[in-house]
Amino acid sequence: MKTKLKIIFAFILAFAGSSCGSWLEVEPQNDITLEDYWKSKKDIRLALNTSYSQLRGQVNTLFLWGEIRGGFLKDGPDSNTDYERILRLEILEGNDVAKWGGIYKVINYANTVLKYAPTVRSSDLSLGKKELNAYLAEAYFLRSLSYFYLVRTFKDIPFHLEPTDSDDVDIFLEKTPEKEVLAKLIEDLEWAERYIPKNLESAEYNHGFATQAAVQALLADIYLWDEQYDKCIEKCDKIINRSAFVLVEIWDNIFEEGNTVEGIFEIPFDRDRNQKNSLKKVLGETDNPIFTVPEEVMELYRSRDRRKNVTFASLSGGDDGDEATAIINKYYSGSLYNNEDANWIVYRYADILMMKAEALVEKGEFFEAQELVEQIRERAGLGVRVLPEDVERSEDIILEERALEFAYEGKRWFDLLRMAKRNDFKRKDNLIDILTKNVDPGDVPKWRSLLSDPMSYYLPIHFDELEKNLNLKQNPYYE
Repeated sequence: MKTKLKIIFAFILAFAGSSCGSWLEVEPQNDITLEDYWKSKKDIRLALNTSYSQLRGQVNTLFLWGEIRGGFLKDGPDSNTDYERILRLEILEGNDVAKWGGIYKVINYANTVLKYAPTVRSSDLSLGKKELNAYLAEAYFLRSLSYFYLVRTFKDIPFHLEPTDSDDVDIFLEKTPEKEVLAKLIEDLEWAERYIPKNLESAEYNHGFATQAAVQALLADIYLWDEQYDKCIEKCDKIINRSAFVLVEIWDNIFEEGNTVEGIFEIPFDRDRNQKNSLKKVLGETDNPIFTVPEEVMELYRSRDRRKNVTFASLSGGDDGDEATAIINKYYSGSLYNNEDANWIVYRYADILMMKAEALVEKGEFFEAQELVEQIRERAGLGVRVLPEDVERSEDIILEERALEFAYEGKRWFDLLRMAKRNDFKRKDNLIDILTKNVDPGDVPKWRSLLSDPMSYYLPIHFDELEKNLNLKQNPYYE
């Protein structure tokens, strides 16, 4: 039976209530409540746990943002209309997949910790500077992870560094350019890396709470996205050289058990504690799925690839000439869609190896990159795949290898976009090929023309947010 992480839910404050109409969907906090609350380090811990809890509630969003446009999904018999429209590129500003309020709640709780945790030292003398910095580092990690999802999905975004803790706070911000957001995230995380603990009190806590390795993994991801390849390699090497993480020999265990020695940061679930993974709401029932798997995706996997039968489950074999149907099974290998306590894995060791390999390819260091890819393939039961001394051809191999290893882990779309946007979107045609797979063949020329605009790769700002904040400007592609 898998070891599970206990997350405290008992953070009961006025600001954990319902929306008062702000675009952040977080009610400004009452001054009396704040004055009465921040008295001990226990209050800081509870506030941080609330941010983790809110992040747990966003797993469906993280899945959709990272997968729905990545070419690895097609609509099933119980498909959601909003999902169908995205697959067919008919994305409007009323599409609920574009709602970002839940992610901004994670940010707001983290901002609250960053503002008020330092004040606790005046009333709790047991809170030392080192321990306080560790709490602040956790908050920086949660805020930075949330903003990184937002900039990859929407590009330029409202960038709040203060909590909505009073009516004096300006909640109607204009968008901040992506580059400025990334620079601040890097600054915060570089600080956090120095102060966050390397290890926590038990093994399972090292997966479900932010640690130094989690911060380094996030930094590596941001540096790779920002094309700072030497920095990406540096952060990956810090994790690799610690020897604290390894590739799990039995690939199934990563998802069925959770909290393995491969996991770096996981969002934990435990249905026995009513902490249920709600991906079933996105994936649907096994006999009536919301999404199914395109045949060409299944064909990417060799028959001897150990990952294939864990990633997918077949619903019908096409015995009567009908097309075989497969569904996503990665997190539910034990009991199709019933395993509601499967962890959502944000970073694992395989991702570190592949991020470093990609950065090495961009630097022209193909042989060293190939050695890292070989580790992943060997675990999957596959042989050597040579990386040619050609950046674009090796990029394509890295992209395919990442697809095979991380399918349906919320990474596919971001991988595609990261590859496409390099050198001023030099390789956007690859992205356009994938995006146009689900549209009517007669409409492909029209869509290829429209998709030549790089802003089409980002979601629109939902009209609810535009109505609440008149300072927000819509993504120009959707105007």
